[in-house]
Amino acid sequence: MSKREVYVIGYGITKFGEHYELNPSFSASQALSKAIQDAKISKDLIQSLYFGSLVSNRNGQSYIGGEASRECNLNIPITKIDVGNASGAGAFHQAFLAIKSGLDCIAVLGTEKLSDFVNSSTLEKILGGTIDYQWEFEQGATLTSLYAWMTQAHMKEFNTTMEQLASVPVKNHKNGVNNPIAQFRREISLKRFLDAKRISDPIGRFDPATHCDGSAAVVIASKEFVESHTEIERKVKVVGSAQSSDKIALHHRENLSSLLATQIASKKAYEMAQISSKDISIAEVHDSYPIGEILAIEDLGFFQKGDGGGATIDGKTQLNSDISVNTSGGLKARGDPFGATGIAQIIEIVQQMRKEADERQVDDIKYGLTQNVMGTGASVLVNILSNMEDDK
Repeated sequence: MSKREVYVIGYGITKFGEHYELNPSFSASQALSKAIQDAKISKDLIQSLYFGSLVSNRNGQSYIGGEASRECNLNIPITKIDVGNASGAGAFHQAFLAIKSGLDCIAVLGTEKLSDFVNSSTLEKILGGTIDYQWEFEQGATLTSLYAWMTQAHMKEFNTTMEQLASVPVKNHKNGVNNPIAQFRREISLKRFLDAKRISDPIGRFDPATHCDGSAAVVIASKEFVESHTEIERKVKVVGSAQSSDKIALHHRENLSSLLATQIASKKAYEMAQISSKDISIAEVHDSYPIGEILAIEDLGFFQKGDGGGATIDGKTQLNSDISVNTSGGLKARGDPFGATGIAQIIEIVQQMRKEADERQVDDIKYGLTQNVMGTGASVLVNILSNMEDDK
């Protein structure tokens, strides 16, 4: 791969939540405009826009990427990337490759307006496209029931407890209190998670991340572009970006207690960055269900397989612990507007590296990692950012 260096030079993000009154393109243009302003560059220097969304073009929603570009007066090529509910990270990865291939400055946008689907079964049907539609969704399976099977498998194989599982959202809600754009900025007790009604045993009512509205955008650029534009005040280097896939149906996989795509993508990203998992100080991972974070911290190599639950309940993933995981609040507390989620993860790492995270700030960050998952792991994207250079 090309040795061209890639930097995040600006970001913009809206508050996540239920914004019934907002047009989706308005939310997207807000994030995009903020990212351009934060980069301190003229919008005319942006050569292309990569856009990630799962529900765009459905249920009357227009081509949001194009609308956001028009509202920001950007007459540039727009490429929509669809990797299911990991479309934002997919757009970032493709933009990263485009910079490696010769472009110099690209905007990346992720957005969803999921509140438009709250009173219909449309959203479940759309999400059915992220799993095996014929042999899982059409037979009655949902993401929740499939993650319940994965949770049961991990509990059976590694004696993972309900308390260990519940400690994941407890930690993430605690982190979300200090994130001004998070949907849920309040702590929830371990007891409340454990006492909640089971919706797909062992998953309880308060375990899943909520589907919400929100937009996130970044501007990325080549080293040559950054060096030739002195108006750029801050940059964070992207040292690794990789994507991998696995069999979409759970019944075709070798086991349910790991995500092969995470293992492969992270291996590629570590090799590209020339580091190991031990070098990561902070990580934003896909905790759409508690088992998601436990699988992630194991498959990414932060803890041995089977030790993720114990590490979490022992506090090893808390703020400024062995590794700080989901300091933003994760999908659980920050919210999960699909297409915006992967980019929001990138923004959290950038904010941390720029020391803009306030009460959730992590000390002495060298490398940060993001992991975004489509469905139950049919596709996974891993990105690694570095804080090893001084900002301009």
